[in-house]
Amino acid sequence: MSKKFDYEYVVIGSGAAGSAAALLAAGLGVKTAIIEGDKWGGSTLNSRDVPYGAALGFAERYAEAVNSARFGMSSSTLRYNYPTLLNWQATAIRRAGGGNQKVFENAGIDCYHGIANFISPHEIIINDNQITAEKFLLATGSNLSTNGITGVDTVSCWTPDTALRMAKLPKVMLVIGGGSTGCEIAEYFAALSVQVLIAEAAERLLPKEDPEVSTVIEDYLRKQFQVEILTESRVIALTQDLKSKQVIFVRDGQEKSVRVESIVLATSPEPATDFGLENAGVKYSYTGVKVNKELRTTCGHIWAAGDILGGESSTEKATYEAKLATMNALKKAGNLVNYTGFVRVTDTFPQVAKVGMNEVELGPQGEKRKVSIIPIDSISAANTNDFREGFVKMSADPKGQIIGATIVCPHADLVVQEVSLAIRSGIRTAELAAAPHVATSWSEAVRIAARELA
Repeated sequence: MSKKFDYEYVVIGSGAAGSAAALLAAGLGVKTAIIEGDKWGGSTLNSRDVPYGAALGFAERYAEAVNSARFGMSSSTLRYNYPTLLNWQATAIRRAGGGNQKVFENAGIDCYHGIANFISPHEIIINDNQITAEKFLLATGSNLSTNGITGVDTVSCWTPDTALRMAKLPKVMLVIGGGSTGCEIAEYFAALSVQVLIAEAAERLLPKEDPEVSTVIEDYLRKQFQVEILTESRVIALTQDLKSKQVIFVRDGQEKSVRVESIVLATSPEPATDFGLENAGVKYSYTGVKVNKELRTTCGHIWAAGDILGGESSTEKATYEAKLATMNALKKAGNLVNYTGFVRVTDTFPQVAKVGMNEVELGPQGEKRKVSIIPIDSISAANTNDFREGFVKMSADPKGQIIGATIVCPHADLVVQEVSLAIRSGIRTAELAAAPHVATSWSEAVRIAARELA
């Protein structure tokens, strides 16, 4: 490292991407600093993956217990303690290391708390500190996009990062956005007996998934939790008075409204790029920072990873990108990103897991593919668990190469892993179908779907 720089590597952001990058760099013996503007560990540990895992896990167990009389369980007097549930989420965050910078300090990483801003390609300011670095990684994540909703700045709303921390449950809540996060939030609060409405501008919930997914999840939310679903409903304005909040939306060409106690904004995120990137010569837009296949930005000594890249992201994807970018930056590894086999999960019950390309993404390209759809109620696990909502949908090309799969069932995040491995490793449908599967497991549906395509 040149003596004119304070650090060889500076990572901006301590979430999934930033943490992975900084710890890897320090492990390589590189003089490293990390900067965090909010809580150490970023949203992954403090407000999303960990607390959502704790909260949704409870909601699933509680809802199942409430409806377990059919198994002989007496649950008519079952109750929950909401403050204890909040404490459980806080415990999960603490155990995971949320808000704790010691993991970085113990690795020999210098920590700066504050908002970073570039003043030149090699210089940044954090509060009263000005530091220089030979190389940087941008891992600032994303911010919530309000999509031009009038009144969003004056009406008190919850966001996905804050909703799980509300001290008192409302009687009626409206969730704006019916994507993965919106559906997860709606199910969680509905399981706690909150009356929930979802407003989604598209014609169905989970519009990025195959249509069959939307049908299953919509039916389940309505029947199991009495969620009111307002599709093709574009929210345009919010107002409030002393008693309630009003949500104004357009549906069927007409302006309509509904009054609720609480509003959760589960709209699309947008990359967080407002920290002087133009001063560093880094090109970006509202869709994210521009990078090449090595994750290098338009400024040769600056790389980027995670939500700041725009598009679809996840903890595992951000971690992968950060490690790849760091090795390219520090070791000139020349590795190119390969997103084959990455999984998208919606943590409702049943879970939705998608790998490869689905019907929505393929569009007209999907005409030549072969498709099999196996209803979950056709396998033993559905009978032994008395759960029949879901399916495995798999597609392959004429040679048996798997194009993609969507799985809707309990523990879909685990069931999908063998399909992910098959796609990433080039395993064909006949080989997947021939692999032994536990006959009483949910993954038996994967074997049957593969067999249908072999």
